Amino acid sequence: MKPIASLILLISLLISPVCFAEPDEQGPALPDTVTIRDLLQIVREKSPRYALARSQIEAAEAEVVAADVLPNPKISYGRFDQAGGRRNTQFDGPSQQNITVEVPMLLAGQRGARKDTAEKQVDVAAARVEVDFNQLIRESWRLFAQLLANQQRVSVLDEARLELQRLQTIISGKQNAGTASPYDVLRITQEVQSLNTRLENAQTDLSSTIGELASLLGFPHWKPQASGSLEPIGVSADIDKLWQQAERNNPGLETARREMIAADSGRERAERERWPVPSLMFGTAFTDKPYGNTSFAGVSVDLPIFDRGQGGMARAAAEVHASQLKRELLMAATRQELERAVDVLARRRATLAKAEKEVVAPLPTLKQMAEDAYRLGQTSLIELLDSSRTRTEIRLNHLELIQNEIEAELDVMNASGLLAVYFENPA
Repeated sequence: MKPIASLILLISLLISPVCFAEPDEQGPALPDTVTIRDLLQIVREKSPRYALARSQIEAAEAEVVAADVLPNPKISYGRFDQAGGRRNTQFDGPSQQNITVEVPMLLAGQRGARKDTAEKQVDVAAARVEVDFNQLIRESWRLFAQLLANQQRVSVLDEARLELQRLQTIISGKQNAGTASPYDVLRITQEVQSLNTRLENAQTDLSSTIGELASLLGFPHWKPQASGSLEPIGVSADIDKLWQQAERNNPGLETARREMIAADSGRERAERERWPVPSLMFGTAFTDKPYGNTSFAGVSVDLPIFDRGQGGMARAAAEVHASQLKRELLMAATRQELERAVDVLARRRATLAKAEKEVVAPLPTLKQMAEDAYRLGQTSLIELLDSSRTRTEIRLNHLELIQNEIEAELDVMNASGLLAVYFENPA
């Protein structure tokens, strides 16, 4: 009967709904189209990558719980039995049993110092999470700008393709009328095919950026579209004001400051840990045949003759010194990075302004003049195609200039600590 019962049980388990339960692969509901504000909200509230970063805080909080726990008391038991020799030379009876309880006493404030150090590490972990969050915002925003630019590149190339197809129709009509050569037809056809290839490459780049953004945030199968206009953020380039913002808001500098505080707390803990921990002991000893019972009370403590906590103090002092050096280095590096980012932003901004005024603004007039000249027979097809190609390249270069300025602004915002500030208050 046992094999049959086992077989029935196995079949029951196989047909059970639990065996066929599939893991829930449905993630959080995500919109198909996002603005930059929507994206940053998703990063904060739904991104698995940010949730992973926040787990650092949970680990640090667990250390606070561990630091606040009192040491366990110890209980020991022993038994003496008469093994030989004369009776009753050690005790009155054939055996004696001992039970002792030992309770460590943290009299030098070790528990409070341990808890305070652990709490300071929680503050450090929270600051490090903000560093990770700012980097995540920086990369998400960069990819969002790239996504917008790629969408507009596809649009520009698609408009250019439609324009070339319109010209192709005109050339075909001229060929039928006998006023266009086969070379003109072949030339416009090749131009259309070349532009189609560029359009396909742009669509591939767009798809790649979409996948990169979804991968960064940890959302499989999400294919977002960017909503909004590709335009500079408008970050100030005043180095003095930006440095004041950095001193208040830069998460890296805040992390270094909290690490210094945590290192000072660690030195205080090391000083407390130098004191030996005494233990109170209580016990009883009893015999049988005849029965007798005695009580025992005492204290035990390490004698700090050799180990007086020198290693812990030296280690704590080294950590304090290292935290000070780290903060000084980070201050200098942040200032240098901010100056570099502001200089790059000023140059990008000037280049974009000049290009928009001198190159982009005349584009509608250039298009009209080129078409009118071709209709009047003043220019050839090659010159018309060259004009169309030039306008397309100028529009694509304009998108690249805007994207470069946005990335420069993001570098400035990252160095000055304005990324998280923007998230909390876009104004």
